[in-house]
Amino acid sequence: MYNIKHFLKRLRASQPFNYLATSTVHGLLTVTGLHSEFIVKHLHRVGTVKCRLPNGRILYLWSRGDDWISNQIYWRGWNGYEPETVSLFFQLARYAHVTLDVGAFIGFYALVAVHANPSGRVYAFEPMPFIYQRLQRNVRLNRLSNIHCIAGAVGDRDGTAEFFHGGVELPSSSSLSFEFIHRFVKDIHSSIVPVVTLDRFARDIGLDRIDLIKIDTESTESQVLQGGREILQRDRPTIFCEVLGGCGSERLLEEILNPLGYYYYLLTPDGPVLCDRIEGHPRYLNYLFRPLVLRRFLISSNRLRFIRF
Repeated sequence: MYNIKHFLKRLRASQPFNYLATSTVHGLLTVTGLHSEFIVKHLHRVGTVKCRLPNGRILYLWSRGDDWISNQIYWRGWNGYEPETVSLFFQLARYAHVTLDVGAFIGFYALVAVHANPSGRVYAFEPMPFIYQRLQRNVRLNRLSNIHCIAGAVGDRDGTAEFFHGGVELPSSSSLSFEFIHRFVKDIHSSIVPVVTLDRFARDIGLDRIDLIKIDTESTESQVLQGGREILQRDRPTIFCEVLGGCGSERLLEEILNPLGYYYYLLTPDGPVLCDRIEGHPRYLNYLFRPLVLRRFLISSNRLRFIRF
């Protein structure tokens, strides 16, 4: 049975079979207006994935069929991955001259940010070597010169640290936190990676204004913000942040953001929901953090109705 499954998996990913199969099925689903979760889960696109963004620009990704983001985009459209987050991120990125993507993975959010504002600059941080190579490949595929890729992690101190991950080339979870990885990964591997604080990075390259930050570092998001206190105090950037319940980061995030007048919005399919506290949600993982002065532009009756700047 294992040999049969292994053979079918290799056949499904081989070319030209994968291209013909995915293209044909995609065309049929588009024409009929049908949708199949079975197809999304079991027939991963191998090769180039492209999607048209709301401003007409084309975003390209490349996959071996090993990354869930590209597959979601192929079958569901440009906002098929984290739809409660990416549409709002695109809108706000239109006005961001400098964006930091911390935990960039294959670069989807970094690419969205640059396509949303082609005159802006994006700095994408990714410490895993194989994933970093995929990130660079996607940047080259989009022929963009204003995304700068940094092979390293972001934390609350400069130097090096042990970075934990699963044994596959493109792990879905990786983190500076052993406690977090130990909960989800049995075959834990680690490597030593460079770590920089956002404040040190901004000083070293002369960033005098940062408008937008996206953070997805698997439970160490508070450490990222701890190392960026100067930036937060100076710029009050908009922050998209993953918050995972049960990891102990909620109160730490509040301790950093409360004194700076930030408001907390849980991102849901019904729009951003204003919250008194930061609490990890079992289904919706991302929050929007914005200071009081911009609150009225985003929220009406706790629902996203319009964005006006």
